[in-house]
Amino acid sequence: MSAAPHIVVLTGAGVSAESGLSTFRDKTGVWTKYDWREVATPEGFAANPALVHSFYNQRRHGVVEAQPNAAHKALSALEARLEASGGRLTLVTQNVDDLHERAGSRRLIHMHGEIMKSR
Repeated sequence: MSAAPHIVVLTGAGVSAESGLSTFRDKTGVWTKYDWREVATPEGFAANPALVHSFYNQRRHGVVEAQPNAAHKALSALEARLEASGGRLTLVTQNVDDLHERAGSRRLIHMHGEIMKSR
């Protein structure tokens, strides 16, 4: 690993699916149950804010109930191992959950934000 002091890893929905969180676009994904225009657009919020709040509250509840899985833990262990040898791992994720953090990862970039935080 000393030849690769800085590794960047990209993760997506499949990583957290193993923890029980639904993906968006597969056969049983979130968008098969909801119309994204109704829950993930400003127009949807203007038309039915209660539906949007309910949608995101359900998703937040799912994140709270989920636990980091072997993939989350392995990436955290790799980060620690690299740091111990003078290297660095940056984790870039499309996921909005906090399972990487709960597994111990510290250098993260959330491409789509974090569902448990607001600005």
